[in-house]
Amino acid sequence: MLHLKLLLFSGISTTIKHYLNGPPRSSWNLKYHLNWAIIKSMLENTKEVTIEQMQKGSFLPRSAPAGVLINEFKIDNKYRHEAQVHLDKILKPYEHVLNTEWKDLKDDGIAAEWVQVHNDEWEKREIRKTILHLHGGAYYLCSKNLFRDTTSFLAKNANARVLAIDYRLAPQNQFPAALQDALAAYLYLLNPPKDGGFEPLNPKNIVISGDSAGGGLSLALGLAIRDAGLPSCAGINGWSPWVDLTHSCPSMLDDECADYLPKFSKSFIHAESQVLSEYKEKTASLTAKIKNLSPKIWHDSFIRSDITIQFYAPNEGLAIPYVSPMLAESLGDLPPLLLIAGDDERLRDEIIYFAHRAAEPHKYKGPSYNAGKFEKSPFQTPTNTTLEVYEEMVHVFQMMDHEIARKSSERTIEFINRVTNPLNEPLPPSSYSYINIERESSPLKERHKKVLNWENIGIVPSITLNCK
Repeated sequence: MLHLKLLLFSGISTTIKHYLNGPPRSSWNLKYHLNWAIIKSMLENTKEVTIEQMQKGSFLPRSAPAGVLINEFKIDNKYRHEAQVHLDKILKPYEHVLNTEWKDLKDDGIAAEWVQVHNDEWEKREIRKTILHLHGGAYYLCSKNLFRDTTSFLAKNANARVLAIDYRLAPQNQFPAALQDALAAYLYLLNPPKDGGFEPLNPKNIVISGDSAGGGLSLALGLAIRDAGLPSCAGINGWSPWVDLTHSCPSMLDDECADYLPKFSKSFIHAESQVLSEYKEKTASLTAKIKNLSPKIWHDSFIRSDITIQFYAPNEGLAIPYVSPMLAESLGDLPPLLLIAGDDERLRDEIIYFAHRAAEPHKYKGPSYNAGKFEKSPFQTPTNTTLEVYEEMVHVFQMMDHEIARKSSERTIEFINRVTNPLNEPLPPSSYSYINIERESSPLKERHKKVLNWENIGIVPSITLNCK
């Protein structure tokens, strides 16, 4: 009830400020400003709310938009077991910092749904364009239900079917549980069961897509597919992908940033609960166990006595490439990428840095403590990468009402169509663009390039946090 009152107060006060003082950015209309303020208020007032309460709200039913059909089902656990075989291989260098609970499956499969336009006759097409969508929510919130507007938009406008899943959430299920579920869904598409209703898909007809944590998970899945030697998908689309869980880039602490995401120094605080208590106990136990183990895969800045930095993975595991894709030894040899960021979002700099590392792997080689590792990587071919930074936009702005958001969504559809084109036409070269409010494209501004010379990539900022 207190949370609802806060949101109501936020809506009223924001409306008054919008007309008296104007919005934080000149192009924001009232609806955009209200959405921003409500989300910001929710994220700033979590002290009275438990993790369980937040998660429960994530799974409330959402109806399908008009003209869209939702078919819910379960992906059998055999695909998780198959994914585990691949993950055991690529996670071997990091297994000493991971809890093995992700292998203990406590349910009967992955909750999933097909999102499609009515009577699309997808099964009869020669090119069965398919989008595997992974939702955002900081790895511990949200569900496929909350993103039906997004998945329905993709299905309608890309003339595709969308597979959305509820991957296991932290802190109950830490890394690599979400990655295992995402990989299982990909394997399901490549080799469906006899009663799946479709024949095995050509991976070149599959695009992996996600926003925020789902965008980071999409890119982590791309790395896992590459490293496990599995057939590559056609492309990966990321809306504001979260690729650096060390929070090392300057925009995470920028006082001028208008995003609704809090600064790193104001990490989320939740009311005490059973889930939070169990998480703290397991984290403390794991930290004690691995304290003197080798090889040491963590940087000294990761070891914090005041906080575990993320719910998703232990501090010591933040540099694992499938946790923080930006810190991978190499981002070469990935499928074509479309990475979209808001100019006013906290994740802006890490997205910019990730894009440059992918497109120019020989030039941008990751954190200082990984020096020399790129040269040993077998993946050194530049990745075709399109980066777009949108003026005055915040985190995952595509879900808010704005003309420039529609422009970004259109560009996403163009990318999906381009990478799944059966004519196999050559893609445009890698590019880094700034899209202004008038929807005109230009090169990145000088302020965007500062992160390319940042010396603390992958190093947790040395600040005092306000939570334990």
